[in-house]
Amino acid sequence: RRILLSNDDGYESPGLWALAQACRSLDCEVIVVAPDKNQSAVGGSLTLRQELVWTRIEAPPIADVEAWHVNGSPASSVIVGLDGVLDEPPDLVVSGINQGSNMGNDLTASGTVGAALQSHFRGIPSMAISYAMIPRTEVDWDTAERIAAMLCREGIEGAFPESIFLNINIPLVPFEEIKGFLVTRVARRGYFHLEVQGETSGVLTRGPFESTLLDPPPGTDIWALINKYVSISPIQANFTDHQVIDALGERLNAAWSE
Repeated sequence: RRILLSNDDGYESPGLWALAQACRSLDCEVIVVAPDKNQSAVGGSLTLRQELVWTRIEAPPIADVEAWHVNGSPASSVIVGLDGVLDEPPDLVVSGINQGSNMGNDLTASGTVGAALQSHFRGIPSMAISYAMIPRTEVDWDTAERIAAMLCREGIEGAFPESIFLNINIPLVPFEEIKGFLVTRVARRGYFHLEVQGETSGVLTRGPFESTLLDPPPGTDIWALINKYVSISPIQANFTDHQVIDALGERLNAAWSE
């Protein structure tokens, strides 16, 4: 069995190699194809209008893992892995382990999620794994590695429907304090805002921990992490809101006829 790994923090990220170690513990062939530098918050962007080059890593941190870095985005790295490195589709694609959570509206900007989406579009079991490291400090990766091994085992055994991919967030607590897995909804909240620095200039920064973080709705990804659960959100790549199609169509057709 074969697992393809990528991320958005770059090929030197300790989270990527904690994930690789977790997958090696399952006696699987592990292939890493990751960006050559940190590409956080690029979402699902693709590297277009330039040549993509993938380079073999001669001395990876785990000796028996085939590893490559790519001069492209996380999503492009997964495409390179699927079409340029591998000769046949893997059994599972995992993006992570991200240094920092990806919850709520983060999903639209997350390079970790954007990478997993590319393989999900092809019908390959896929997941994105993030570790709630805020602030980003040196941490013991043991908890995240153990959780990742459990989930990857389920993934390669076909436990997850092909119609979804999983967005997973692990709380930054010792393994013994984690209460278990919780399948969650994605919370709605603002996250980025513009910090104005001049008359016509500013920078995007992460927003303050607003009320959604202080009192998140039960059953959401944010609530799960605060309460020491591993949040597992099943995500569909079909962005259609099927519940409003008929009503919206009737309203707009009525307006057209006026």
